[in-house]
Amino acid sequence: MKRVGNIYNDIIAKENIRKAISNASKGKKNRMAVKKVFNDMPFYIDQIYDMLANKKYVASPYVKIAIHDGVRKKERVIFKPMFYPDQIIHWSLMQQIQPILRKGMYDYTCASIPGRGLHYGAKHIKKILVQDRKNTKYCLKLDVKKFYPSIDKEIMKKKFRKIIKDGDTLDLIDVIIDSSEAGLPIR
Repeated sequence: MKRVGNIYNDIIAKENIRKAISNASKGKKNRMAVKKVFNDMPFYIDQIYDMLANKKYVASPYVKIAIHDGVRKKERVIFKPMFYPDQIIHWSLMQQIQPILRKGMYDYTCASIPGRGLHYGAKHIKKILVQDRKNTKYCLKLDVKKFYPSIDKEIMKKKFRKIIKDGDTLDLIDVIIDSSEAGLPIR
């Protein structure tokens, strides 16, 4: 895959930031922090633009929350970033790099990929099991314990450097990756 550059100007574009505010606010529009940003959107767009353009963004500390997830009510510790500026900046970045990252993904990479959730993966596994009954003898369902907290940050950064050559974008990615204690936070 060819490395991509010149992304940062698209990340900090005010229209991209406006769209990021909209995406970050989905399902949260009744929260006070979100209402505050919506009530004076041009001001907050300018603030985020200034933070990113002048490389002044510093990630806020995450709020740790324990949730009980799934049928077995497995406890997970999730890390909630502040809506302003963190979630908006995360969205500004992802809106621009997601198409680049998706190009190199396996067709059956699921879960955290929009449009490729749990049902997408289950549908394809069922299809394989039905179409190839004769040769399919086993199906293994597994979960990697503490996967996200165990991710090596330096390896993650190297992976981004193989895909992206824009130094400013890589610096922003580094700030976000380094904002958690260990590994990557579950959000």
